[in-house]
Amino acid sequence: MGNPADYLEYRLDSKKQLLYCRWTRDVNQAEYKAGLQFIYKKLVEHDTRLWLQDSTVLQPRTVAELKWVVEEFSFMLTSTSIKYVAVVTPHSRTHYAELRMIREKAYRIFGKQVLMEVFDTVEEALSWLLPNLQHYRLQDLMTPGS
Repeated sequence: MGNPADYLEYRLDSKKQLLYCRWTRDVNQAEYKAGLQFIYKKLVEHDTRLWLQDSTVLQPRTVAELKWVVEEFSFMLTSTSIKYVAVVTPHSRTHYAELRMIREKAYRIFGKQVLMEVFDTVEEALSWLLPNLQHYRLQDLMTPGS
């Protein structure tokens, strides 16, 4: 499985309560779950309200992974301060449709406690998360070990 630092980077802006995470390579099922659990810990640790997840390098996930995200990870998010989740993935990928399906299923199960949108670029996602800050720049990159 490895350490999340092997395949995940993040930036934290505590003033904006924003966590930006980026997969650095495609991951297997165990790494995917470990990475999301790492992110969950960061969301809780930093009392984060906004989460931007850059998933552009990920291949479409398996049915088992999607089921885990909808049924378990989405439920975990409802116990955090998170209010908005923006996921970046290319529109042409199957992953884009899967993420939208996850969102709809999570809304049906848990309501709209946490709002999620899917975007083509980090810039579009930031505009949705921080609509009044057109020229916002993410802080320096950190790895899970930092």
